[in-house]
Amino acid sequence: MKNFFKKLYIWQNIYFKNKYLLKKKSYSAFGEDVEIKKHFKKNFKGFYVDVGCYHPIKANNTLLLHQRGWTGINIDINKLSIDLFNFCRPKDINLNLAISKKKIERVYYQKEL
Repeated sequence: MKNFFKKLYIWQNIYFKNKYLLKKKSYSAFGEDVEIKKHFKKNFKGFYVDVGCYHPIKANNTLLLHQRGWTGINIDINKLSIDLFNFCRPKDINLNLAISKKKIERVYYQKEL
C-alpha cells in the first residue's frame, strides 16, 4: 500500500502540481535553459550533467534539452527528487547522492518539493 501512495504522490507532483503536459517557453528559474538552447541547432542531440537537479520540471535547467532528445545524468541528494526523475526521465542516469571534494559526513536539510 505504501508503494501505491508513493506512485500516487509522484503522479500528482508531476501532472497536477507542476503541469507536466503544458509546454512552457522556459522551465529554469531565470531563463538559463533558453540561453543554453540558443547555442545548439534544433536537431542537435547532446548530453547534459545536472548536479543538484532538484525537480524534473520546476526550476529545471535541462528539461528543454530533454524535450529536444538530449539525455544525461541527473544528480541530487534528495531521494524524492530522483524518484521524480526516474518517473519523468527513465532513459537518463538518475543518481541519489551528494557531490563534494571532501570525504566527510554531513547533515543536510530539505524542503518539500
